[in-house]
Amino acid sequence: MNRGIRALVLGILVADVSSAPVAAQSPDSVGPAAPRREVREQLGASVNNMGLQNSVEIGWTWPLSASRHPLLSDAHISAGVTHALTPAQTRLGGWLEYAPLSILSVRAGVDPTAYFGTFRSLMSFDSYTDPFSKKDRDARGGSRAGTGARVYVSPAVKVKAGPLVAMSSADFEWWQSSASGALFYEPTRDTLLKSRGDRLVNTTTVALFQRGSGSGGTFSIGGIHTLTHVLDAPDNRIQKLGAIAVREFRSSHFRVPRPRVTLVVARYLNDPSKQHQWSAAMAIGFTAR
Repeated sequence: MNRGIRALVLGILVADVSSAPVAAQSPDSVGPAAPRREVREQLGASVNNMGLQNSVEIGWTWPLSASRHPLLSDAHISAGVTHALTPAQTRLGGWLEYAPLSILSVRAGVDPTAYFGTFRSLMSFDSYTDPFSKKDRDARGGSRAGTGARVYVSPAVKVKAGPLVAMSSADFEWWQSSASGALFYEPTRDTLLKSRGDRLVNTTTVALFQRGSGSGGTFSIGGIHTLTHVLDAPDNRIQKLGAIAVREFRSSHFRVPRPRVTLVVARYLNDPSKQHQWSAAMAIGFTAR
């Protein structure tokens, strides 16, 4: 329902990075590995903007290398489907991912979306300069049900050196919707986009200190920076800087496989209506293989 929740998927990315060290080792060969299926589910909530989302992703991974060298051990091709449900919309999409190296991946996908017309989603606007804060949207009214789609290409770089973990990604996105106006309010990105097609870039950078837990799993804490930039609307740029903490368990707890808790607290450095305000988000997820 809002862009703050998306940051919570970093808990998943942190887990991925921790399994792909990049310190130099001697290459070695092993037998070919079979494709691996993985199911990930996450329930998240956020404030400023207020949001609630449940997401499920099923992916299949085919290794590209049998080497144990850290730069090649996680080279792979993946494909999957994902579903997200919020009080404002539902999305069902598919994606492909190519990772020639353990530290580099590129994902491309498409997410068709159905908007329910609730919580001022798919509300039409005339100009990028129209105010669209929650207060303005509540006063304006006129949200409606409809459809939309997102097409994206997302390169990512991830590195682990000892207890330090870093990840940086960029989402190059194209959006469109069935809104009747020239622009519409998109709740996932919390911004205005052209109804007939618009482009934006969303970047995320995370730096973490990760340590093992005595009860198993890992605990990670560090900083996070996000930036959302609509190419034709630079004045609507959204930039946040904050802290992120992730607790991941290696074994099942309460019959939940490998549960994970993620917390993000951030301050808006740039935003059309929330500059210098604080936001927070939390999610609980699991991974089954």
